Amino acid sequence: MRKYLIICFLFKLLLFITPTNINAQSGLELGIKAGLNIANLNGGPHELATRAGLFAGLAIGYSAESLPVEFESGLFYSQKGAEGRYKESIIKGSYEGNAGTFKLDYLEIPLLAKYRFDTEAAVSPYILAGPYLDISLNSEVKASKNIAYIEDISAEIKRIGFGLLIGAGGDFKISGRKLNVQARYSLGLSPVYENRSDEGEKHGVFTVAAGFTF
Repeated sequence: MRKYLIICFLFKLLLFITPTNINAQSGLELGIKAGLNIANLNGGPHELATRAGLFAGLAIGYSAESLPVEFESGLFYSQKGAEGRYKESIIKGSYEGNAGTFKLDYLEIPLLAKYRFDTEAAVSPYILAGPYLDISLNSEVKASKNIAYIEDISAEIKRIGFGLLIGAGGDFKISGRKLNVQARYSLGLSPVYENRSDEGEKHGVFTVAAGFTF
């Protein structure tokens, strides 16, 4: 339920913050960004496969001529996790097992510095890096092999996490609108699990995203 409330909040925020309001603040840009996460849990004792998920939300940029770098932040719904084996056997009806998909969904808030390269080409390339904060929205494991159960594991997942993000991208204009593409990697620095459930797992997420600014 929390993830749907967050999506509704982001949509209402987009309607409230109009391009006129943003343009009134020099150097600020508001945009929308969406793409694909390829996520895994690194550092644990289990061999896990990647989980493909959604990455989408509102992006906020700031630049000033007096600063050597630009800044980017925002609010993003980010589906992370992995596919593999759960820590403990789960019994649901006639099924007992521990294989499935870790569906770990977050509100991600990055704070990134962007260094832009001077070029005369139509594309304006840049690199970016900085920390990010994760707020857990949904944590569950879903059975594999089309077995119908979903187990809530919210009590075992840290409510708030953090990490570092690095990436590269480019801006270009089409029909007067500024578009952008990015490829980035998020390296989790905090454990995914709480207390006794923690076996060293941390998020590792490769993201490809595209968006536009108003």
